[in-house]
Amino acid sequence: MNFNETKRLLNLCRYESNLYLDGYDLVAGVDETGRGSLAGPLVAAAVIIHREKLMIEDINDSKKLSKARRERIFSEIIKSCICWSVAEISPADVDRLSITKANIIAFKKAVSSLKVKPDIVLADFVSGDLGKGYVPVIKGDQLSVSIAAASIIAKVVRDSIMVKLSRCYPEYGLESNKGYGTRQHLMSLEKYGPSIIHRVSFRGVLS
Repeated sequence: MNFNETKRLLNLCRYESNLYLDGYDLVAGVDETGRGSLAGPLVAAAVIIHREKLMIEDINDSKKLSKARRERIFSEIIKSCICWSVAEISPADVDRLSITKANIIAFKKAVSSLKVKPDIVLADFVSGDLGKGYVPVIKGDQLSVSIAAASIIAKVVRDSIMVKLSRCYPEYGLESNKGYGTRQHLMSLEKYGPSIIHRVSFRGVLS
């Protein structure tokens, strides 16, 4: 690991390091993906990384990584963590709850599903009160190694879900757009209408 990468990672670990100094031992990170998607579930992930293994080379906000790099780092995260979990909120529940409420529920479900209970949770910022034990961090996936790790887990898991859904709904190109509102996806919605995995409350789904 070169000097610049070491320096970047030390900076990315500062939230965790400060919490360790404050007496917290088990620090979790939680993040979601699929918030702006027109189809498929909202997926949140939670992870507790071993405090001795925080320096995971190349880890970053999942949106800044290629598919191949995300999958490689995903494997490193799994090797470096105490435990991890994911939670899904269905498209129907996103429509029923609103995306903000669904996001909060997904965060809490992912954290409560961890095999080891964390002492404190670093959460990528979401509107609404997460409650006691959560520390919201604006742009957390760029500032906290634990949140960045959660963002990668959520993204890899959700992408896999969307590829599987594409086999059942091949007309929407989900294997490439992952449910987001690309031109091709919107054209497919005009032609075929929405499926049961679409979020009908989202703009662009219903013509």
